Amino acid sequence: MKFNASSVTLFLVVMLTLLMPSTVLLAFGQNSQSTTNFAQSKNEVIKTIRSLRLDFPYTESNNDRTHPLVYTFVKPISESWILNVDNNVSYATRPDAKTVIKLQEPAPSEKFIEIAMYGDSASNRFWAAVNTREAGYIRLYDKNGIDGWSATQPIIIGYDSNQGLSISSGAKVLVDRLSVNGFTLGSIAVYGKDDPNSPSNTYSGNISFEVLWGKPADSPIYYLPLVMLVGVGGVLIGLLVFKKRDKIEAR
Repeated sequence: MKFNASSVTLFLVVMLTLLMPSTVLLAFGQNSQSTTNFAQSKNEVIKTIRSLRLDFPYTESNNDRTHPLVYTFVKPISESWILNVDNNVSYATRPDAKTVIKLQEPAPSEKFIEIAMYGDSASNRFWAAVNTREAGYIRLYDKNGIDGWSATQPIIIGYDSNQGLSISSGAKVLVDRLSVNGFTLGSIAVYGKDDPNSPSNTYSGNISFEVLWGKPADSPIYYLPLVMLVGVGGVLIGLLVFKKRDKIEAR
């Protein structure tokens, strides 16, 4: 039975197509788990070995500062990490309507990073602050308008032991490589009201958090491009071999 180059090419492409999704699903299946038991709420948490995703409804921005919603990491993150925040909530038409996100070190540390995002009535004001035992509470950034935040771009907060703390609005860097003498991410807290009796800040939408940490090479998905490269290389080599064989048989 003879196989020409076209039939071999088709066979290899089909096999590669079948193998690629299997690799992705295997990696995800081995590393991920989900839970709905988050701070006695129904908020969804999706975990992998080196990532975590949280989705909060808009109602969490209506908590007051003394009763925030808090997600506590089972194992605090002491290595390099990046937090992406997608804010898609709709704010009340008041200049004080806002969402505050507080990243805290495990107790008894007093160190925390805090950001706030205001609604349209405050021209999308955005501020960022850091609290340390040595320096106290310091407001690092506070601007609005085009220098504030946008719902079309994620807020990115990153920490690295060598680079320090950086905060980006997606369009520009707001805090650049600030030294905070280490930061172990222990929990994420969300609230919006300064006073429990204040009216609601938000009325629809949600906020999504995605935390990534550690070395990318620790995840099997990191090697997926290599698998694809080997597969494509196999197709090309198969084509060359069978094309050469067809030429020899045609003589």
